[in-house]
Amino acid sequence: MLMKNVDQDSWERMIEINCKGILNGVAAVLPGMLARKSGHIVNISSDAGRKVFAGLGVYSATKMFIEGISQALRLENCGSGLRVTSIQPGDVTTSLVDHANAVSGVDEEATKMFNDEPECEELQSEDVGRAVLYAVMQPPHVAVNEVLVQPRDRSV
Repeated sequence: MLMKNVDQDSWERMIEINCKGILNGVAAVLPGMLARKSGHIVNISSDAGRKVFAGLGVYSATKMFIEGISQALRLENCGSGLRVTSIQPGDVTTSLVDHANAVSGVDEEATKMFNDEPECEELQSEDVGRAVLYAVMQPPHVAVNEVLVQPRDRSV
């Protein structure tokens, strides 16, 4: 959705899910992790949290929010035994885009902008899962703060 094609309902949904959802998750687990002096929060962000893509302005902003919350958690809880990892996948084959288009409608103008990108083999959900496993399987003294996972033939 291009910013000029204002869709406040769609924006609100993204903020509710991507921003408030992360905050609710943190609120649910952080106190217990700090009490145990051990824990690992894994946030799923996006490559759009590192770089804004045309047509994904609000989505990118919500993913940047996740990056900011992840950094704040690391800074504020250094020495507490807490690890915080942000997984930043690029294009993943899921039904998410189809679902979003069904709910919000297709922004044809934004779609034309994306159709200019060269074809490449997208990531599968299992690829992202392996990135999560890599982060959480490290020894307790190792923090994998960020994992950017991209299709090989697509740059950020």
